[in-house]
Order: sequence, then C-alpha cells, then structure tokens
Amino acid sequence: MKKIAFYVEGLTEQFFLNKLLVEIAGSKNIEIILERFQGLGMPHDKEIYPKTSPRPINPKHHALIVNCGGDESVKARILENYAGHISNGYSEIIGLVDLYPRTDLEHFENLLLNGIVKNQRIITNPLPPNASIVVAVKEIESWFLSECKHFMHIDNMLSNFFISSNVGYDPCTDDMTLIDHPAGELHRIYQLAGHVYMNSNGKKRKNKIERTVEYLDYSDIYIKLRKNIKKLDELITRIDNFLT
Repeated sequence: MKKIAFYVEGLTEQFFLNKLLVEIAGSKNIEIILERFQGLGMPHDKEIYPKTSPRPINPKHHALIVNCGGDESVKARILENYAGHISNGYSEIIGLVDLYPRTDLEHFENLLLNGIVKNQRIITNPLPPNASIVVAVKEIESWFLSECKHFMHIDNMLSNFFISSNVGYDPCTDDMTLIDHPAGELHRIYQLAGHVYMNSNGKKRKNKIERTVEYLDYSDIYIKLRKNIKKLDELITRIDNFLT
C-alpha cells in the first residue's frame, strides 16, 4: 500500500483534503486517518470526524492528515516526524499552509524550502527529500470562493448575479487569490443571505467549515479550477502522482 502524509495548519485544510482525496481516489481505494497534533514530543490525538464514506477494506492507498494547529507548526512537525514516516513506508510528506497575513509568496516559499542560515549558522533547516509545502494564496478559502457553484447550496439567494451586485466582483471569473482575507470575504458573502462562516470573534466554526467543504463541487475543482489556480493545481498534481 502506498502511503502519504499531509501536515496542515488547521481544520479547514484537514477537512478539505479528506474530501478531496476521497473524491479523487474513490472511497474504496484510500484509507484516510485524521489526527490532531497535541504538542512537541506528545502523541497525536486521533480525532473522529464526519467522513464522506466508511473506512474501506483492503485500500490501495493510505493518507495521514495531521492538523498542526497553526501554520507556524507545519514545517516543524514535518521535520520532527519525517524520519519516522520514511521508516514506516511513507513515500511523501506534504505541508499545506496559507500565505495570509504575509504578502511575499516567493520569500515565504524560499524560507520554507531552504530554511534560514545566519552567520553560517543554521537557524531553521531546509525541507528534506520527498517533503514539500504548498502555500495557498492567500488562504485556502480563495479556492472556496472560486468554486462559485457552492453558494447556491448555502442559500438559493446567493446567485452569482446577486453576489456580484453586492460585493463588486464576480467570484466565478475574477481572481480570488487577490482577495486580502478570503475567509472573511466568504463570511461576508454568506451573511448576504443570513448565514455565517465565522463567529463574532472572527474564528472559523467547525460545523460551518464542514458544511462548506461538503458543498464544494470537486469535479469542477479537479477539472476546471486547477487550471486557473496555480497552487491548487500543484497540490492536485502531487496527489495525482501519488495515486498513479
């Protein structure tokens, strides 16, 4: 069985990857384990989340998706667990983080890939072989905004014409990676029809994340959106290569 591990910054990425993997691989062909990182040197906490399908029998592929509880922890956790994963047969480790609130994608990617060296002293290590990190610009919610068909599943009021008339752009055709805070913008659009994505403190809500992830059109994401969103295509290409 081929094995891959994903390290992500939060629930949103974890839920999305779980659903994306099932949709691409087929529910009978992949086993997915979701875990939450508890802290440095502590065991992972296995979480039971609503799944798209029950665990398959004799799957061809295995994916571990670890919620690191913040983007600052993703690379550190990959480095900490890398040797153990390789020795346990994992062929690849992929991180998934958001660019927000940073603005310099090239600089951020360089730090993630190559680490930091000052005065000939290693401050942070580079990524090891077979490990990579995909950076969603500016948040993974920019991908959700771009999958504009899902808004009508949230509420019939949220037609593309209605949204465009109220927010001043067209999520179906405009580049959503240019939105400064996509999660906040997703919340603003939902509120047009009396729904929410985040709570009053600006924190994302678990049940609302699950709802959005389930409503996304994964055929559209796989066939169409990836052609227009470079980082989404990078992630799906890596998944395709793993499943081949």
